[in-house]
Amino acid sequence: MNVRKVLLKGGAGIGGTALLAGAMWLHSFLPEVRATALEPIRNGGTIGEEVRNRDFSVRVEKVEAARSLAPNLSLGDPPPIGTEGIYLIVRVKATSHREPVDLRTADLETPGGYTFEKDPRGGSASARAQPTLQPMIWSAATFVFELPEKRLEGAHLVLGAGGLLPQLSAEADIDLGITGKRADELIKGAPDRYDIRADTP
Repeated sequence: MNVRKVLLKGGAGIGGTALLAGAMWLHSFLPEVRATALEPIRNGGTIGEEVRNRDFSVRVEKVEAARSLAPNLSLGDPPPIGTEGIYLIVRVKATSHREPVDLRTADLETPGGYTFEKDPRGGSASARAQPTLQPMIWSAATFVFELPEKRLEGAHLVLGAGGLLPQLSAEADIDLGITGKRADELIKGAPDRYDIRADTP
């Protein structure tokens, strides 16, 4: 009788431990599954080519760098807007497919898991509103990012329509073609007081 009780208790303990371990594993696994399910659907491409998804198409026309930006207002000759790193200016053309689309998200993603948001300085001309994309009309847009020089290599532009349901939204992931050599060229040729309004794609 005592042996039977011991075996029953031991079996219950082993079973309980196994169930607890399984629950802990499932708890740690589910957030990753949920996060993946909520991520927007991405379509990838490279600079110069049209990247299409179900909502819009985008093409990166030009990538430049700058040491400082021209201020939004020129009255009184205000100083340029500098940075300890580098400004990356990405000029694109985009169009929607069926209905007007706003590009609600624009990020620069670099190797190592770093993400930089657009328009870091409100006092520059880069902070103006981006156009609403219309069907069959290619509109120009410019995105400015501020980042450390060492993060230029391997940068990707990620544009998205956003919305209430991220898992149903569309994103474009564009490799900007910034190799180590190209990053050096951009840094060496980066001008001061870059005026974003002076050039369009």
